[in-house]
Amino acid sequence: MPTPAERQALLFFAAVAALGVGVNAWRAARGGDAVIAGSPSELAAQIARVDSAAASSPSFDLKRKKKGASAPATSRRPPASAGNSAPRQSTPAVAPGPPPPVAPVDLDVATTAAIESLPRIGPALASRIIASRDSFGAFGSIDGLQRVRGIGPAMAKALRPLVTFSGVPSPGAPTGATKGHRRPKVP
Repeated sequence: MPTPAERQALLFFAAVAALGVGVNAWRAARGGDAVIAGSPSELAAQIARVDSAAASSPSFDLKRKKKGASAPATSRRPPASAGNSAPRQSTPAVAPGPPPPVAPVDLDVATTAAIESLPRIGPALASRIIASRDSFGAFGSIDGLQRVRGIGPAMAKALRPLVTFSGVPSPGAPTGATKGHRRPKVP
């Protein structure tokens, strides 16, 4: 006898299957093509979408460079079956090129989107950079940028050619040299 949780799971899967059958019937009644799961044409279309997404991924170039491949990835196609008369839609191969040259980002006035465009900086780190700039004023230099949690010497070295600073740091603002040090106890 199934437990109540197992009954709920079975009911859920039955509802999902019924919904899929209903959508397929609705598409067929509307005059569109019903999707036949596992059909060669659907499989080819799905593989083309995955290859397109993989080729547009920023990490795709890095993986190719590490493996030493120089030719763009070719799309995989399912073997043609004798009964398949559906025309194949070819998608143009997208050859990822080198990234466009980026002008240095002025971190003393840059927007969140501009900061996120830098390598290794995501939304969380970009918001910490903005918060630090709003709280303590301009960074003024790469050393001042290191006051932000998450930016250490290695990250600063990687960002050095990509960033610039137009502001002057406020006197008394923390610097990267004081990050991580505890204040001495006052007796």
